[in-house]
Amino acid sequence: MKRILNMLLLVVTVMAVTACDSDDNNRQNELCSPGKLYLPRDQYPLDITAGQPVVFEWENSKTNNACYQVLFDKEEGDFSKPAYVITSTANGFMPSLEVSSATMSTIVALCGGLPGQTVTVKWTVRTLKGLDQVTGVQEGGSRTILVTMPNTVDPLPATLALQGTATENQAAIRLNAALPVSATTGKHIADRKQGAMECFTQFSEGTFTVKDDLDRYFALEENGTLRCTYAEESSNAAPAAGIYWVYLDFNTMTWSMKEIEKVVFWNRPWFGAESKQPMTYKGNGVWEIVDFAWNVGTTSQKDTRYHFKVYYTDQSIERWAYWNDDFRPEENPEANPKCFNVYRFVNALKDDWVHSWKTTNDSEGINQLATFRVHMNNADKADYFHERSFKDK
Repeated sequence: MKRILNMLLLVVTVMAVTACDSDDNNRQNELCSPGKLYLPRDQYPLDITAGQPVVFEWENSKTNNACYQVLFDKEEGDFSKPAYVITSTANGFMPSLEVSSATMSTIVALCGGLPGQTVTVKWTVRTLKGLDQVTGVQEGGSRTILVTMPNTVDPLPATLALQGTATENQAAIRLNAALPVSATTGKHIADRKQGAMECFTQFSEGTFTVKDDLDRYFALEENGTLRCTYAEESSNAAPAAGIYWVYLDFNTMTWSMKEIEKVVFWNRPWFGAESKQPMTYKGNGVWEIVDFAWNVGTTSQKDTRYHFKVYYTDQSIERWAYWNDDFRPEENPEANPKCFNVYRFVNALKDDWVHSWKTTNDSEGINQLATFRVHMNNADKADYFHERSFKDK
């Protein structure tokens, strides 16, 4: 009898072990979602402008031979049509993923992000085995990351224009490749700054847009940064009515404006007091002084050096002047393409005479009426330039 009982106990034990093994196998073969999401933590701020990759990690699934995909979606999305999907490390078998900053930038853009913005992106993990798949996690469901987009545009604009109710004649004002302002005496480096644009223009009350040759619009943020809005037309409020230097640098995605108080024609008669005659703004970056009885001294003691001074409302002063530190009179100045070009310098040079023009000879213009006109645009010529003429009184 005892032997029979032992046999029955052995059979029951074997059946119980077999059942447990079967349950474990079923659980391991059943497709389960992974457990907790580890990294990044929920609502974690990510600044991808530094170019560092982003690491995602989660708890392993209990399913044998499961593969993983990381799904990204807009903040309001439900992952039914994810914005982006990436297979995890080791062809999907590892519960981790490293995403480059370039790929993150693409993901954020697909989630509606624009350069310079911080965008909420939702992410979760999908488990796959064969044709079966499970999306979501057992705890938490999904997480969000707050990604700051690099504030850049590619390619850089080739041309740029301002237009709106605030621009001159409500027409399109074209910006020029920016000419650096030299702070030292000597030959000016005339190369324009690649990726930076400027214009000298007049604003009235109203608004204006900034649009490039690829039909991209740009918003001028209050903190001095530029933001590309692409096809979305962005309206910018004009500053107080006046004449301005406008500067946009797409290398740093920044902008600035300085109001011009006045532009004057500067000269100093032979050891006399300096003369600063106000010039009239004619529009489109052009100033002029017409039929001015300028004084260079006497017939025997004279000095015909001159340049233009720009006074900004922030108290800075700029010199629009000759490219070299000293002008060498030429019999045929029109033959020198640089002769009448205008280059920009800070005014704090060693003296008032450096980087000044002279007339063709020291007697030109004496006891005559002079007209000077300075063109700070690239519409009339490829470079900023000035022109002069003289006539009898």
